[in-house]
Amino acid sequence: MTTSISQAILIVGGGQGIGFETVKSILALSDTARIVVFDLRFDPLLPQLMRDHAKRLLIVQGDVRAPEDRKRAIALCETELGGVHTLVYTAGIITPIERIEKLDIEDVKNAFDVNVFGCMAMVQLCLPSLRHSHTATPTNAAYGKVVVLSSACDRDVTYHGWTPYCTTKAALTRFIATLAHEERLITVQGVYPKLTRTAMPEDVIKGKYKGVMAEHEIERFGRWDKEGDEMVEPPAWCGEAVARLAVGLEEGGRSGRTEYYDAHVPRRIAGT
Repeated sequence: MTTSISQAILIVGGGQGIGFETVKSILALSDTARIVVFDLRFDPLLPQLMRDHAKRLLIVQGDVRAPEDRKRAIALCETELGGVHTLVYTAGIITPIERIEKLDIEDVKNAFDVNVFGCMAMVQLCLPSLRHSHTATPTNAAYGKVVVLSSACDRDVTYHGWTPYCTTKAALTRFIATLAHEERLITVQGVYPKLTRTAMPEDVIKGKYKGVMAEHEIERFGRWDKEGDEMVEPPAWCGEAVARLAVGLEEGGRSGRTEYYDAHVPRRIAGT
């Protein structure tokens, strides 16, 4: 992909998991896009990636819950990239996993702070730049775009002990829809990953949540793990699809919709 001005992409939560795979894919798919990664923790491979892509990959280590850290991330985008053309939000936590009767509400509030309010706050800060970039580059689907990683736990998937995660993702998916309704100058797309090989399923399989999750639920994760990538996917699969949306190689679904990544970015175009 080539543009007269390098695309400026802010990836919140891009230091680990699907977010990190998104960073890697963007750098592979675009020769010009520049990225700021804002996260609290980083994959051990990130320093090498930065050496391989000098001046195209910058990091801000900080907490999306902290206003001053959010402002630092935006300030770096403005000074080094000239603003934010595209915002990708992949930050999220699944904890606490606990039955409702034993939940610490402060822990639940923390989950909302990361999964919901962090996203809202980053969108607020990026909106002026996103609106301008869409208006200035209306023929590129990536400019003025927000891509948010949600979860099918928002409505259709439920496990014992997952109330905080399910309710935060339900709020996040609804935010994606309402943001698109209010902000007609930008495109907002929610993305569902499938069950992905991260620390979360590993913890479930190892029995960390025995006594919280139902036994048959834990056994189900164990069966899926044994079936391999078709059931527990590598994070790179979803990460590449998010990257393709972010750089404009795929237009994706309608603004305000949250769909599985392979619905936004199908492997084959219908009718071919």
